[in-house]
Amino acid sequence: MLVFTFLYPVLFAQTFGGGFLAGLSMSQLDGDAWGGFNKAGLAGGIYTYTTISNRVDVQLELRYVQKGSHSESKSLNFYSSKLNYIELPLFLRYKVYSKFSADIGLAFGYLQKSLEDKDGGGDLPADPSFKEMEFSGLIGVNYNVLDWLLFNARFNYSILPVREHPGGQSFYLNQGQYNSVITICLYFQLANFGTK
Repeated sequence: MLVFTFLYPVLFAQTFGGGFLAGLSMSQLDGDAWGGFNKAGLAGGIYTYTTISNRVDVQLELRYVQKGSHSESKSLNFYSSKLNYIELPLFLRYKVYSKFSADIGLAFGYLQKSLEDKDGGGDLPADPSFKEMEFSGLIGVNYNVLDWLLFNARFNYSILPVREHPGGQSFYLNQGQYNSVITICLYFQLANFGTK
């Protein structure tokens, strides 16, 4: 019943559309002792949206995002993790002014692959292993470059830890390791039905 209540205005909205997105990700793994968004990756997928008011859209995406961590050190302290996720973000997009808008919402992720390199010797299966599911919050800003092209900058942060600390220790609100990700994407609109 709760789901139907949420979806009711979406199902009967006047405008809906969709397309595909492509871009880059920059990430770090909070709690692994390395700082900085040094892990570069790819992001891409498809999306659909519907308008529920003059200023608010609801958007759903299916996207592939590369996350992880990478140390800048070339010494014995080298570390790299590669985490490939399939994500399902659901969020509200609020039109702030003219071509500018802002996003806020949640994302559910499935870990498709995880590898680690702890000494520069090559990638191995992550140990300890990462959790298969991720639950994260997101915020973003957008600029409509053209009617069919949108520029998006987004920040995602894990609400729940994606892995426990190696020793199993925890510190108050710090219960493990968390994905922290910035994505820069272009959204290409292929379809738009109805009128806003």
